[in-house]
Amino acid sequence: MPVLIIITGSNGAGKSSIGPDYIPSKLRDSIFDGDKLFMEKKSEIWASGVRSHKECRNQAFEIVVETFEKLVEDSINNNTDFVYEGHFTNEATWDVPKKFKAAGYKIHLIFFGLTDTALSETRVIGRANEGGHYVDPFTVQSNFYGNLEKVDKYYSLFDSVRIFDTSGIEHIELVKLKDGVPYSAIPSKELPNWFTENLKEICKGIIDAEGNDVA
Repeated sequence: MPVLIIITGSNGAGKSSIGPDYIPSKLRDSIFDGDKLFMEKKSEIWASGVRSHKECRNQAFEIVVETFEKLVEDSINNNTDFVYEGHFTNEATWDVPKKFKAAGYKIHLIFFGLTDTALSETRVIGRANEGGHYVDPFTVQSNFYGNLEKVDKYYSLFDSVRIFDTSGIEHIELVKLKDGVPYSAIPSKELPNWFTENLKEICKGIIDAEGNDVA
């Protein structure tokens, strides 16, 4: 059975840098990274003679959308595995995993979270200073809270979900869920605030599982 793997989380949490470490090695070279493609195409369009930053962005964005849609269509038509990273802050972004699910795919989610938006912004600025992708503070905050809100709503859609805290040097796996049910998690009292405050449904599942273990 083919698989879909989605890598998401806060800006600067490590989707591109450490995300590949958590997927099968055979798929690591085929991850679709829309931000990376956008930056590449924007630079190419600028170099081609277009001297409007807005027009460069618009054209690059259009290419990213067309490329992604084509890859999704080809993967489903050919029944092949697919991996992509991105943000899922509105309802429309969830149409893609639903489409793969309806096509008979096993779908898996990997989420990387950070302590707060301040750390997310600091990571983004550091990345931009090294030539990486810059994201404005408003978008950083929208992605930080939007991703968490939607994951807490849609986590049961996935065959498996893994959630990590990547705020420090050591990456801590907080919970693994299978078909919406926690089967491995750190004690609920040790969960970080960003998790308990924003992933209330998942947190409730962890607490319930602890109660069942005691019983």
